[in-house]
Amino acid sequence: MAVSAIVGLVTAAGASVVMGFSAGVFFGAFALGAGISAISNALVPKPDLGSQMLGTTVTTRDPASPRKIIYGKARVGGNVVFMAHSGSDNKYLHLAVVFASHHITSYEEVWFNDNKIWTSSGGFQSDWGTYVTMDTTKLGTAGQAASSVLTAASGWTSDHKLSGIAYLAFKLEWNQDKFPQGVPNITAVIRGKRVFDPRTNVTGFSDNPALCVRDYLLDQTYGLGELNTNIDSQSVEDAADLCDEQVSIDGGGTQDRYQCNGVIDTSNQIKGNIENLLASMGGRISYSNGKYFIQGAEYVAPTFSFDESNTISAITIQTKQSRRSLYNGVKGTFISEEKNYKLMDYPAQLSSVFEAEDGDPVFLDMPLPFVTNNLQAQRIAKIALLKSRQQVVLSMTVNLSGLKVKVGDTVNITNDRLGYSNKVFEVIDYELSISATGESGVKLTLIETAAAVYDWTTSDEEDFLAGGELDLYDGRTVDNVTSLAFTEIGFQGPDGQVLSAVELTWTAPDDAF
Repeated sequence: MAVSAIVGLVTAAGASVVMGFSAGVFFGAFALGAGISAISNALVPKPDLGSQMLGTTVTTRDPASPRKIIYGKARVGGNVVFMAHSGSDNKYLHLAVVFASHHITSYEEVWFNDNKIWTSSGGFQSDWGTYVTMDTTKLGTAGQAASSVLTAASGWTSDHKLSGIAYLAFKLEWNQDKFPQGVPNITAVIRGKRVFDPRTNVTGFSDNPALCVRDYLLDQTYGLGELNTNIDSQSVEDAADLCDEQVSIDGGGTQDRYQCNGVIDTSNQIKGNIENLLASMGGRISYSNGKYFIQGAEYVAPTFSFDESNTISAITIQTKQSRRSLYNGVKGTFISEEKNYKLMDYPAQLSSVFEAEDGDPVFLDMPLPFVTNNLQAQRIAKIALLKSRQQVVLSMTVNLSGLKVKVGDTVNITNDRLGYSNKVFEVIDYELSISATGESGVKLTLIETAAAVYDWTTSDEEDFLAGGELDLYDGRTVDNVTSLAFTEIGFQGPDGQVLSAVELTWTAPDDAF
């Protein structure tokens, strides 16, 4: 077996390596239970996804900021790498804000705090063009020239090209009304990294999770640095086709089954970043016979069968998973494109039937940092929920015919004593085995599965924010008073003169503020 970079992430020995769906919780959520190998356990990441997702739209001024990779489309904060003044009384402020350390596809929108000031289709909004000069041509190409918006300021020359860095250059003209709090938080909606599609041999923008995972595995600078020959191309193409499948949505129309839209922080562990990318398609990577196999969440009918004639050892069966591997509800957060890329809760997937079986509500908290559509989040959450209810785990040693399967394959199991006739199981682990008599075999760990786990119809959709958004007071407006009336009165001043005045009465707004 060839030595792979991914194996180097852990202390590895054995016949297979698997990295699973999940954002750090795949193995629990999908109830792999006791069948997981030591290698699989070692690969489960524990990233701080909450803080990572919260910080994506914050622009910083950090002299040692970690570099970012943008896949798909996302609203991203940057890092200010240059700031200088020009003009009389320092009227103008020049800024260079870096967003990504690679060639991006385009800038779609630019935001100052909560104000959209520019779009690629409509240019500057309102009168922002009077106060802002902006260079949106710096997409991170290797040969890009220095921005003229910055060379007009002292300290930035034609040699400051930021080659391979995607950044925006700004010249801001001071105005109290436009910049009441000083320099705004600058964010941009960006169509991210250009990735290669082996199906078409074209490099361009894509939010296909399988293509994004492949790109990160091959990235020699910030990714895993694998060789293309170590990735099974057919598995990539199959997974990419799965992600591009059109799923009907309630109300008409369709959408891609899976998309990958988000930001990789290169200061995080590579294995954690891979897990987060895989989570956007409920997928996994298995490593077998010197190659990676990339898979998305789907049901694949078995092509291999095992029965008593293949079995060379006793079968160990576990009919129920531990309580910590069972869930009757899945909830979590995602970055909602529908709500302007804010961190939101996607509609939870709940089962009253499963809750009744368990006796208590048991939730899996599953954040999805590379998902921006609530329906996609729901589909992935439902798969996680139903996977956790597949509880039967088999451990069996078969003859060398077991070498035909790999982690992620489904197989038919027939066994008269267990009452199984072509019962479908999924391979979650395997290793070579030698019996006490010297007979070679393959020890398989299998978990039951079914096509229904991956079913989805429009009737499964839950309304996003079904309870409605609260109409919160914004602190800037007050309702008018009503029933305003006056009465003319007179009173005597200190000097004895009579002064005329009015007494006003009104009904205050029915408002706590």
